Amino acid sequence: MLKKCISALFVLILCLALLIVPQLLGEGLLFDAGEVYIFYSGSASSGAQVTLSDGENAAKTKFLLKNVTGESTSYGDRAAAFAQAEKYGAELVFTESAGGVTNYYYYTPRLGGAVLLGCKEVNLHVAVRGRGAAVGSPLIFGGY
Repeated sequence: MLKKCISALFVLILCLALLIVPQLLGEGLLFDAGEVYIFYSGSASSGAQVTLSDGENAAKTKFLLKNVTGESTSYGDRAAAFAQAEKYGAELVFTESAGGVTNYYYYTPRLGGAVLLGCKEVNLHVAVRGRGAAVGSPLIFGGY
């Protein structure tokens, strides 16, 4: 009888662990952490709440946030930002330049959701200024 109770308790603990552990782990970062990592919460627009983190602590910061709707990070080397688009197999939708920044807008089905820009769906944004760049999903909000 005691053996059956212990077995049942073990199975119960194992089932709870299988339910809880994935919640604790959450999703990882969308991008390789750059110098500064930014999280957007509550909205997938410029009205989102913005939380900043240094790249080293970005995963911990994301774990503590609720309702993350977007992420972005910056790199000192533009190649690192474009590597993130390649990592997701993103297809270039269009580009535009203004104020010394060239913006590359991509779409990839591997990232959830998208926003409409000029009647086109985009969900990955790379902004290049000089040698540096930033990458974000669905967009980079604020200035770069």
